[in-house]
Amino acid sequence: MPISCRSRLPAPARGDGARFVFFDLETTGLSPRGDRIIEIAALRVGSRGVRRSFQALVRIEERVPRFITRLTGITDEMLMDGDPIEAALPGFCEFVEDLPLVAYNVAFDMGFLRAEARRLRMRVTNAPVCALQIARAKLPHLSNHKLKTVARHLGFASDQSHRALDDCEMGLQVYVELTRA
Repeated sequence: MPISCRSRLPAPARGDGARFVFFDLETTGLSPRGDRIIEIAALRVGSRGVRRSFQALVRIEERVPRFITRLTGITDEMLMDGDPIEAALPGFCEFVEDLPLVAYNVAFDMGFLRAEARRLRMRVTNAPVCALQIARAKLPHLSNHKLKTVARHLGFASDQSHRALDDCEMGLQVYVELTRA
């Protein structure tokens, strides 16, 4: 029987006042069909800022490609102690409940989440929100809309580690600034 990150029933009142979850993934490549999630991070955000965080390294069966290790710093050895996706994804779903999922280039991240969920007979049905689309709409004059570029333009430190939790923190700063009234 499939399980879901989002139930069809109204969400129970949240004691932490959460309104959305900003999340990011690190993967072994660009294709949800053959590549895998190796790190999941998320920030549960309410009216008073970040309420809780989630981070999981995901153990995979294959080796991490060298270019991914160079980009992220994530090694095969680091993933040996990680949870398999069969534990990490349900843990993530429990963390996010039915909250909207915000990401910088949400189509990429949702593609991977949904592909892994399908393999596990799960569904991820949370409403997606794309911070990248908002950046493109509000800052059309920028030469590109990479997270690092937009963060620098908005005056935030833009050292991007390509680690999921660090990218969540930078992406959330950008998203909050772009969505101010």
